[in-house]
Amino acid sequence: MKAVGIAPGRLDFLGGVADYSGSLVLEMPLSLTTRVTITARAEPGYEFRSKQLGRHVAGAGLAAAELPGWVRYPYGCLVHFGAARRWRPKSGLTFVIDSTVPLSMGVSSSAAIEVATLRALVRFSGRKLGPVALAHLAQQVENRFVGAPCGLMDQLASACGTRGTFLPILCRPDQLQRPVRLPAGVIAVGWPSGVKHAVSASPYATARAGAFMGKRILARATGRKLAHVSEVTPAQLAALPGEVLPRAITGREFIRRWGKVDDALSVIVPGRKYPVRAATTFPIEENARAEQAVAILRRGGPGRVARCMQLGELLYASHAGYSAMGLGCPETDEMVGAVRALGPKRGFYGARVSGGGSGGTVVVLLERKALPRLKALMRRLRFRKDFEPQLLF
Repeated sequence: MKAVGIAPGRLDFLGGVADYSGSLVLEMPLSLTTRVTITARAEPGYEFRSKQLGRHVAGAGLAAAELPGWVRYPYGCLVHFGAARRWRPKSGLTFVIDSTVPLSMGVSSSAAIEVATLRALVRFSGRKLGPVALAHLAQQVENRFVGAPCGLMDQLASACGTRGTFLPILCRPDQLQRPVRLPAGVIAVGWPSGVKHAVSASPYATARAGAFMGKRILARATGRKLAHVSEVTPAQLAALPGEVLPRAITGREFIRRWGKVDDALSVIVPGRKYPVRAATTFPIEENARAEQAVAILRRGGPGRVARCMQLGELLYASHAGYSAMGLGCPETDEMVGAVRALGPKRGFYGARVSGGGSGGTVVVLLERKALPRLKALMRRLRFRKDFEPQLLF
C-alpha cells in the first residue's frame, strides 16, 4: 500500500510573527512543494528517507531529542496523528520525503513537511481530517514535539491557501477570509537572503515572549480582558501614557511586577532582556496594516500604481517593525534598502523581511516586467559564495 501527500511552502506578504498575537495576516502558497510518500515496511520500525537530508530508521515511542532534527517533523506527525485519530499502523512504515521548498529560509519548509505528511497519513489510514483541523494538528507537532513556538499561520497557509492569491487569515486562531489578488501585471516574489533562520532560535522566542508580556501589562493598565493583544487598535495604544509599556525589561523584573504570561510556549528567562514595547506594538500595527492591505486589494478600479505604492509603504513599515523588536539582520536590511532605492518608477513598490525574520526571505512587490532588474540586483547582492538564490513564486 502507498499513500502520497503534497503541500506547498508559503510566502508571507504581511503578518509574520503577529500571528501568535491574533493579527490578520496575508499568506500566499508557493509553487514549491514537499512530497511525502508512505509505504508499508516488512521490517519493524519507521524508516525516513530524504533526498536532501539522508536516511534514518527509528523505533516506536522515541522522544524528539532522540531523533535528528529533520526526522522530528514526520515522526511527530505520525505520533500526533495516531493519538488524535486513534490509529496505529499494522506494520512498519517508510516515509520518502522530496522537497523543493528551501530549508531555513523563512518560507515554511516545516509546515510544508508537516501538512504533506499528515495528508499522506490521512490517505494511508483511511481516516478523515479536514484542512483546518489538519493545520491545527500540524501546529501541535511543531509546538509540542519539535519544540518550536510557532503560531498557526504557516500551517493554515499550506493546508488552505490557493496558488496565485493571498489568503487573509485572522489568527484568532483560524478565521479564513475570502482570498484576494494583486492587480494584473503586479507580482509578489520571495528573494532568499541565504541567511538561515529558525523559529526555535532565541530572537523569535524573545520577541514572542515580549508580546505576551505587553499583553499582560496592557490588560492590567486598561482593565480589559484581552484574548489577543491585536484587539487593541493603534489609536487606543497611542492614547495610553507612553510609560505604560516599558521599552525593554528583564524577565526577572517582569515576574516581580506582573507575574506570569498566559502563553504556554513562552518561557520567561530571568536574566534576559525583552523588547516589550516594540514586540507589543508590532502586532497591533501589523493587524491594522493587513486590514488596510486587504481593503486596498478588494477596492480595485483605477489608480493601480497609487494602490501598489500604498501596499509598498505598508511592507516597509512592517520591515521596520521587525528590526525594532530584534528580528532584522544587516543582509535583509540591505536587500530591502536596495529595493527602496530602485523605487516605483522602475517598477519596485515595496519589500520586507518575512516569516520569522532574522534572515530568511525578503518578499518583494514589483511589476512583472521589472523581474530582470530584480534578478540583476540578486546577482549583485550575494552574501554567501556557496548560496545561489532563486526567486520564489
